[in-house]
Amino acid sequence: MDLVKQALGQAALNFIKPNMLVGLGTGTTAAHFIQAIAKRCEKGLKIKAVASSNESNLLAKNLKIPLVDISEIDTLDIYVDGADEVDINKQMIKGRGGALLKEKILAKSSKKTIIMIEKKKYVEKLGKCQLPVEITKFAKNLTKNRLDTLGYSSKYRMDKNSDIFVTDDQNYILDVKLTNLIQDPVGLSKKIKLIPGVVESGLFIDLLNTLIIANSDAKIEIIS
Repeated sequence: MDLVKQALGQAALNFIKPNMLVGLGTGTTAAHFIQAIAKRCEKGLKIKAVASSNESNLLAKNLKIPLVDISEIDTLDIYVDGADEVDINKQMIKGRGGALLKEKILAKSSKKTIIMIEKKKYVEKLGKCQLPVEITKFAKNLTKNRLDTLGYSSKYRMDKNSDIFVTDDQNYILDVKLTNLIQDPVGLSKKIKLIPGVVESGLFIDLLNTLIIANSDAKIEIIS
């Protein structure tokens, strides 16, 4: 598994050019990319980066990748991250790493978004995995109930201490179990966003430019 994710990180590194402003994703696959770009920086690559989570920010800082605050920029040159699922139309489910809000902000703010996935995550239709939905703490049960009226079953994400997981922005995440594959990701995204208390959904619509896929032998395929 690590060899596959290392291969993905190395493949994504080929898209990084000197003096780029790079958005760093969150999760195990993104961590391999961060480690790869740090090694390239040690060899003289000049870039600056913005992280999508406290976790990725700390990793990048420890690896001495030059970081800037999101408030200091208008646009990213490139954003690199993993995904939970990607369909044949390049729509995505993301958010298992718990940073979907910041990830979506950076992806939307980037000139180009690169996504790295294992082959098994490339699907015809989204919905085999759970769909993360970030919600406010205020009236959390009301928000959950309204979400469940769409016909789904949701549960609060828990942390390693069996407490409700809290995002970097002090919100909660509901993991939604989908009863069927998603036929209309765009429509479902709009429905979820209309629910008061929903901050953001894990449906990433029209935000993917280049997809890097690795099979179990770490062979790379690139779809632009």
